[in-house]
Amino acid sequence: MKVRIEERHMEQSDPLREYAISKAENLQKFFDGIISVEITMDVEKERRMVKAFAHLINKKIAKASAASDDMYVSIDSTMDKLERQLKRYNEKMKDKHRGEVDPEIESTPENSKTSVDEREIVKTDLYFKKPMSPDEAALQLSSYKQDFLVFINSENDKLNILYTRNDNQYGLIDPQI
Repeated sequence: MKVRIEERHMEQSDPLREYAISKAENLQKFFDGIISVEITMDVEKERRMVKAFAHLINKKIAKASAASDDMYVSIDSTMDKLERQLKRYNEKMKDKHRGEVDPEIESTPENSKTSVDEREIVKTDLYFKKPMSPDEAALQLSSYKQDFLVFINSENDKLNILYTRNDNQYGLIDPQI
């Protein structure tokens, strides 16, 4: 998980940054599908404001903000709000997938014996314009229940393919053009 911290109208404070990073990393206890967290700390007159955005799998974003006289209190309050949102989203995901059987998965042996001529090309709308690391792509692949994912690798800015192998591990194809 990536954590990005932005400080506005204030001097950089390493203890404050480390505190915010540790609080953000603790969010993974409540939901393991967090891709990145952006934290903005701002000072306006006597108010210390913190805004946080957690980018989750399935293109979801959890947002929270808080303001107080103390920056540490604002960070705690913001992270508590994010924690509650992530717990709710995690429960929602668990409830959604409990006992659900996809009718396409259940196939009879007669249906699985199709010839090459009878196969059709089915277009899917899954494409990620934002470059991501192979680890982020693995999170996305597991959340979409697909066999493969085409994405732009942020490490080398090339088009890569991540696929699920027969042993439930992930394989990465890095085409050399």
